[in-house]
Amino acid sequence: MRDMDGNQCHGDLGSGAEPGSNSSRPTGPLWEIRVKGHLAGDWRDWLDGLEITSLAGGNTVLRGAIVDQAALMGILNKLNRLNVTVLSLRQVGEEE
Repeated sequence: MRDMDGNQCHGDLGSGAEPGSNSSRPTGPLWEIRVKGHLAGDWRDWLDGLEITSLAGGNTVLRGAIVDQAALMGILNKLNRLNVTVLSLRQVGEEE
């Protein structure tokens, strides 16, 4: 299966994933989203598995791989539905 750009999609049956690998784990650029207030860790699954870290200053950092811009917009929309204020958004690298 291929995406709109003609690239091989990850996680399809023909992807050649190694046995025992977690093919449901998103791959893509690493993003860091800093939000105002503390967000409980039990929101992790709803936020597509992003790592949730509460900071001493009262804010939270969400960090992880986000597969594409549509998925990024989905996460931002979820934060908006929670009435969470996004303080910053930045791409911090490629997933290893």
